[in-house]
Amino acid sequence: QFEEFRVLHVDPLVLAIDDFFTDEECDRYVEMSTNPKENDLAYETRSKTVGKDNAAKSQRTSTTWFHHYKNVPELMSKASRLLGLDGIDHWEEAQTVRYRRNEKFTWHLDALSPTESSPSIGGQRTATLLVYLTDLAAADGGATIFRDLSQGNEEADMLKVQPRKGSALLFFPAAGGIPNTPFDIRTLHCGEAVGAESAQDKWISQLWLRETPYTPSAPPG
Repeated sequence: QFEEFRVLHVDPLVLAIDDFFTDEECDRYVEMSTNPKENDLAYETRSKTVGKDNAAKSQRTSTTWFHHYKNVPELMSKASRLLGLDGIDHWEEAQTVRYRRNEKFTWHLDALSPTESSPSIGGQRTATLLVYLTDLAAADGGATIFRDLSQGNEEADMLKVQPRKGSALLFFPAAGGIPNTPFDIRTLHCGEAVGAESAQDKWISQLWLRETPYTPSAPPG
């Protein structure tokens, strides 16, 4: 049962769930990635970017681990319960992501292009769930920033969500915006660079929900 909700933005809807993970769960997911046990079978890779040129390669500078559903039961069950789902067959592969000092993810949309969102391979991404596994102070950077959404009553301010250990961020990358457009451009966001002097890396777990059943392809097996 989740009790600590914050509505960060109404249209498009952006929610924070501050009691999503316990501290112990956060620590286990970091440990599972950095020191995997034999049966965890996590698949580590440099985080994917869009394109292959130097500009694209510099877009995202983090490290990603892919996990089998069975090894992340807390994430899968809580994510499904949060969205009122009876099963987990619409979720993409569970991931944990590490951002070290100066690492970032520049402006991007989570929604997929028409060629990537055929119903036969899961359809469009309908929800993004990020779970912060570590705390970062504002001075340490690492915030999730929505460029076109305002924060509070200050229209000029961008919505900025600072990592809070155990808190989840939920938004819907294809739920509205321009009619007949397969994504909501208002959800454009970035992962702010972690500060050069930060004593703490930024760690997150992330999941995307698809429209139709999805078959995981990573990690192998």
